[in-house]
Amino acid sequence: MRGLFFTLIGLVAILYGCTNSVKETSEEDSNMHVTSLSSLLGKTIEYRYGESIYHVTLDSDSTLHWEAIAGAEKGAFEEEKYVAECIEPNILFISWGEANGINVSQVLDFNKGIVYNHLIRNREASMGQGEIKILD
Repeated sequence: MRGLFFTLIGLVAILYGCTNSVKETSEEDSNMHVTSLSSLLGKTIEYRYGESIYHVTLDSDSTLHWEAIAGAEKGAFEEEKYVAECIEPNILFISWGEANGINVSQVLDFNKGIVYNHLIRNREASMGQGEIKILD
């Protein structure tokens, strides 16, 4: 019971830290400070993995769409259902299952402009890292 109490207190602290709105930054830094999931709704995030570029737009609090802009998958696009949680200001955990069977889990660190990507395909896990920035 005591462990549950501390877990709940920790969750409340995390959620409290993620309830503020978007804070604009200077012109030199075109990204925003992400302090809640709602601050990203309607925004497009550009992901760069080497030569591959994807645009991911959070359409609502449960749906997103993505499109491959450059690289081997250029032209591919899909709409997905996702779950996400702001785990602290400027750090978001997001996960979805794609129609092709790939499960995607990511930590987006807007402080560093890095996405930590974890994929499961045919029960085989892989991970990688890329660059992110908010386009609009």
